[in-house]
Amino acid sequence: MNKNRRIFVFFLLSGILLLFRQYNGDHWAFIKFISGLPGAERVVVARLAKSQQDGLFSSGGLLGLVDSQEGWKFGSEIANHQYEIYQTGQAIQSYLVYKSHPGFQGVIFGLFDILTNFPPTVNLKIFGTSVAFVSSIVIALIAAVIAVEFGWLAGTLVLLFAVISEWMIIPAGNLYWNLWAFYLPFVYGIFMLANASKRKNFLAWKIYFAVFSTILIKILFTGFEIITTALVMSTVPFVYFATRDKWGWKLLAKRSVILGSVLALATIAGLGILILQITASEGSLSSGVEYVTDTFNRRAAGNPDDYKGIYAESLRSSHLVVIKKYLNSYAMVISTGEKDISVAYWHLIVIFGLFTALYLFKHRIGLHINNHRTGIALLISTWYSIAAPLSWYIIFKATSYIHTNLFPLAWQMPFVLLGFALCGYVIQDMFKKETI
Repeated sequence: MNKNRRIFVFFLLSGILLLFRQYNGDHWAFIKFISGLPGAERVVVARLAKSQQDGLFSSGGLLGLVDSQEGWKFGSEIANHQYEIYQTGQAIQSYLVYKSHPGFQGVIFGLFDILTNFPPTVNLKIFGTSVAFVSSIVIALIAAVIAVEFGWLAGTLVLLFAVISEWMIIPAGNLYWNLWAFYLPFVYGIFMLANASKRKNFLAWKIYFAVFSTILIKILFTGFEIITTALVMSTVPFVYFATRDKWGWKLLAKRSVILGSVLALATIAGLGILILQITASEGSLSSGVEYVTDTFNRRAAGNPDDYKGIYAESLRSSHLVVIKKYLNSYAMVISTGEKDISVAYWHLIVIFGLFTALYLFKHRIGLHINNHRTGIALLISTWYSIAAPLSWYIIFKATSYIHTNLFPLAWQMPFVLLGFALCGYVIQDMFKKETI
């Protein structure tokens, strides 16, 4: 086994063990019934109860809430009721459909429930554990690939951040969020393009089919949450390999046009599936189209005068106000024993900027390194990837304005991860033998 394979295997196994332990630790196993990441599981549990009593594809197979007479209210009472109905099998009086998410995890878990006939409490543990394990594998793969490509310190910093950041921990084992699905197009794209680079054979149809398939999987299992972020994130491997392997502007432009078309088709396919589910639930194709249109207007491009309350306020808000909110959101909290140190995202951006300047300064004064192309490709990819979270905060400004407790998650996709990789790479580069 060569050195790179040993590094890859070491980081992969270490990452799986560390991350899986975090995702399933007692601290995170406690279910918080709040209007946020953990509380979102209630709609999946409600779907399990609905499938249990009325069939897998009842109400279009969509997620929802059982016995909620007051609409989409939050709190422990309504959340607890979803678990109670699923675990006891009490008759469902009503089912409020959640139309913004295909909810295929509900179908998959419901099928497992039917085929195995395990007790609901056992199933919930199995489902949570499986989601956490798959998420840990995907994040560990990212750390392992970074370690091989950019050095052990780069991989270690990415892994450490993933272990201590709530934004990498809480959604990872969550039945609604399925963190693994967000990163799947990014990770698969890296492997496909790395293989194409190694073999010097860009098998276009395989690569673009992989992009289409993984984006569609993301939509089916996580809906359109942070969708623009996921779409941009899937293009980052293309930017990296285009820079490292010197594709040239003409070839990059050609592949970018095809890639953009594939991403658009995958998104349209996902929307089509969701519209068909709503149609099956409500018996009208127009209801599905109208809901999707209204949701886009309410969350992104609508006229504020057509809405009231927080929706009108969010549509009137400025992009700068929204972006400022997310720049000041906390990326992680470091406990020193005596006090906690909160690190905001703007702090990380400044740090990444300083390391970028340090690397460029070393290159500027002539202290070149043998693998300078790799460093430049990482630097360009890192700063390009900041477009992924910003795309969501800008295009879906309205929903970002409202749900500031949810969408700091976008910063990790993959900007912050690549930022830590960049820091590790630059530090190791400072101690490499210089060639002039």
